[in-house]
Amino acid sequence: MEFAGGCVCGGTRYVLKSLPSALVDCHCIDCRRSAGAPYVQWGSVPRQDLVVTKGEPRKIPYANRIRSFAACCGTHLFFEDSKDSDAIDFTIASLDDPTPFAPQKAIFLEDKLPWVVIDESIPSYQTIPKNV
Repeated sequence: MEFAGGCVCGGTRYVLKSLPSALVDCHCIDCRRSAGAPYVQWGSVPRQDLVVTKGEPRKIPYANRIRSFAACCGTHLFFEDSKDSDAIDFTIASLDDPTPFAPQKAIFLEDKLPWVVIDESIPSYQTIPKNV
């Protein structure tokens, strides 16, 4: 099973070699500002299961983590706890077909914008639960 994705201009492409897990809507201020959106939906795969097939993402260290953007157009693509962490997160909306990957929880509601409506059917957390 593979899932393809990439940036808005097509200059950076990637493939996931496994089913994403940890599907979360993140409302933290860093995700909001880096994406220019009210929140970002992330999925996670083992590092070895995310393969960049075209282009070279630009890595930006910030707040002791690494955010990666398409160098060609700036699309926010990846998030890493460190350069050698076991997993890597990717933006669900950058998948060619994000439809099957609905969020399983919402995190960092302490930073949520007041006009964002949370889906009451999924668990929500003020910060981040230990098992994300």
